[in-house]
Formats: sequence, structure tokens, C-alpha cells
Amino acid sequence: MRMPEQTKQFLEDISEFPALHLMSPEEIRKTVVANAISDSFESVKKEDYELQGPHGEFSVRIYRPSEDQPLPVINFYHGGGFVFNRMGDYDPMCSKLASSTGYAVVSVDYHLAPEYKFPVPVDEALFAAQWVYKNAKSLGVNPDKMVVSGESVGANLAAVVAQQAPKNGLPTISYQILLCPLTDWSGEYESKQTYGSGYFLTSALLNYCADHYLNDAADKTNPLASPLLGDTNDVPPALIVTAEYDPLRDEGERYGQKLAESGIQVTMKRYEGMIHLFYAMTDVFEDGHDVYDLIARQLRTQE
Repeated sequence: MRMPEQTKQFLEDISEFPALHLMSPEEIRKTVVANAISDSFESVKKEDYELQGPHGEFSVRIYRPSEDQPLPVINFYHGGGFVFNRMGDYDPMCSKLASSTGYAVVSVDYHLAPEYKFPVPVDEALFAAQWVYKNAKSLGVNPDKMVVSGESVGANLAAVVAQQAPKNGLPTISYQILLCPLTDWSGEYESKQTYGSGYFLTSALLNYCADHYLNDAADKTNPLASPLLGDTNDVPPALIVTAEYDPLRDEGERYGQKLAESGIQVTMKRYEGMIHLFYAMTDVFEDGHDVYDLIARQLRTQE
């Protein structure tokens, strides 16, 4: 299809921005704005908790769309290539997710690379999900209605948690929501070749993040880093959202195909004319709103 005007204009607007892969991690963290969602979510209440994890203290933030208890819960992992973005940068997206679904959302502020390399974020993603499960009653959430979700590398973490859950005391993860997921650090895909430059997320930035996050080339084929290479038998049903002009499109869709081949119920939707992270920029991309409606509909089918 022809590129939508909103996508064309956005790409033109950012074309003169400095290349992120030429910056230091500290410079990127000061430059990047993760979300462009200006909706008001005054009814969503927020509360922060400090967790003592396997690699030190880190935070989670719980978004509550109502006073009902126990609420079903989504464990959410943010994107940013494991190098930049923090929990607070995703306030608008998590608030919108909670408001749209009626679920409590637990956003995880895992440590970033290169200060904390693989598998630190994986360990903390699992630890946070275990913490929610073990403390469900006091947190006012339902451990039997527990979802994992994330976007980009956060979806990578969500997929890994879904695979590892039975081995880590998390028997009740019921669903996984993967938004433009990075599923394979090791593979070469047509979408990376076609959309790896000039379409917002670049192959150069992906390689930069891999160099900072992974310890060596062998980590690229570790299933804890590349869930496409992991065991997908008996994982929860999934919703996978991809975008036409995203270099990660093909590996996200390949992961959905692998789930289906494993007998897992999977819903996939590719948003034509969209770029990576469009669902976090609903002020720019009208189609982004539809992602939250889609998530809400899919969650209702699981009830």
C-alpha cells in the first residue's frame, strides 16, 4: 500500500535528527522520548514499589484503573534496546493500557546495558513476575489472570518469561501480548534489509544495542536472549502486533508462526503503513489507538 501521509511526514520530520547509534548510552538516554500519548488518564492510580532483586534494587510501578479487587494483571516490560528508556518514560502507554483493558499494569524498571548486560534484564523480568504472583493478594491482583506484555525488547522479555514461567514458579500466566517484538538477535530477515535505514528504527541502532547488551556473539543464539530459538511448547496463547515498515517485522511474525506450529493459539496483526513504536505515539499515528482496542478484545476472549 502507499505510505500514509502521517508516516511520511513523521519520517521527514525526524530525518535530520542525529543518529542514535553514534551517541553514547548516556547521550541517548537524554535525547530519546519514548511516548507521544497526550490522552488524560486521571482515573488510573499509580504506586511504586522497590524490589530487592538478584542484581540489586529496582522498581516497579503499578497502574490501577479501578478500585476493584482483585484485578487481572499485566506485567509490562518497556522497550529501548536494553540501553535506554526507563519505566517513567512509559507512563502514558501503561496508563492507556490499564484504562483500555481494565487490568492492573505492573511496569518493570529493569536495569540497563551496558552497565548491566544480559542476562540481568531477563533475571529481573522473571523476578518481578514472581514477586507479583507471590504477593498477588496484598497487591490486589488476581494471580490466576496474569498476562505478560512488552514492546520491542520488552516483548522479547515477555516472550522469554512466558517460556520460562513453568520452570520459575509461575504456573498461571494466561496470555502474552507482544508488540513489535525482537525475537532473534542472530537471524537475517528481509524486513531488516528493506526497512533497516530511513524508517525510524535502524539496523545500525539494533547492532549498537546488541553490542551493549550481549556479552559475546554466542549470546545471540541463547534462547534467553532470542526466544525464537527457545521452547514454545505449552506457552500461553499470544497476540503479536507487527508494523509494515519495521525491521523487526519478519522475526516477530516468524515467532507467531512458530507458536502456531507448536499448537499455541496465536493472533497476529500487521499494521500496514506503520513503523516501529507507532502504538506509543498515538498523537502521531491514529492506528496506534486501535492496538489498545485489539488488546482489550483479545483479553476478553480469554476470560
